[in-house]
Amino acid sequence: MSSIVVGVDGSTEAEQALRWAMQEARVRGATVTALLAWSPGDAPVSVAGMTVGSGQHEAETTARRVLETAVRNTVDPRCPVPVVERVEPQYPPDALLAAAGAADLLVVGRHGAGRLRHILMGSVSAACVHGATTPVVVVRAGQVRTSGPVVVGVDGSATSVEALRWAAQEARLRGAVLRVVHAWAPVPVGYPTVYVGVDFEASEKAARAVLDACLDAGIGERGSLVVEDMLVTDGATHALLSAAEDAQLLVVGSRGRGGFAELLLGSVTHQCLHHTPCPVAVIPAVA
Repeated sequence: MSSIVVGVDGSTEAEQALRWAMQEARVRGATVTALLAWSPGDAPVSVAGMTVGSGQHEAETTARRVLETAVRNTVDPRCPVPVVERVEPQYPPDALLAAAGAADLLVVGRHGAGRLRHILMGSVSAACVHGATTPVVVVRAGQVRTSGPVVVGVDGSATSVEALRWAAQEARLRGAVLRVVHAWAPVPVGYPTVYVGVDFEASEKAARAVLDACLDAGIGERGSLVVEDMLVTDGATHALLSAAEDAQLLVVGSRGRGGFAELLLGSVTHQCLHHTPCPVAVIPAVA
């Protein structure tokens, strides 16, 4: 059976992540593992603003109570899914990444229960996106939708083709339209006079060829899947954010064809995680 691991800490965004994971489990026929972890060396231990003594037993009791409450708040008795509740006295990113190693999907809230709420993305969610070898979905409070297309960005890289495969499967499971976006910009903004000799028609044909190659490699036989392919003359980040305005999910590769392949996370993916108005699935780079 498919399995989904979701991080819980009592925060609003973690509860939204758990709710999204429950919905995903229903369409996948999956089991959800709701995991609450805390660093045992912290004194006092704090879980979603509730401070308890540094004693192991007291901390674990509080953690279990927070986890049980979160599960109770998100379970739909009309459409129950199997849920395994786990508490771990371990650094949260380490616990989540270890649990996700044998799972099909890891789901986290964009923010946790930390104090720095002005930071766009929390340290635990960032560590999970950077370190996971399985797809990671990052959910922000108020973003969960059950309608709209599944949007995916492609740029010709192997990782973007893998993201397209994953997105196509998600669209099929949800009965949603798959919107595939490839952005191209033949002339860098601010340098029009330097590129007077650019063959725009040839550039557009080349961009179209990249998009078509990705569609052939990532989807194959479409069957009943409805695909909207979008060739957009724009920067990749803006193109994806615009395409995802009505989306229920945006899917991106952890990095694309940018010039710094050694970076764990591409700049487009980074910006999408911070600004997209729907949950974002990050597909790990192809080895």
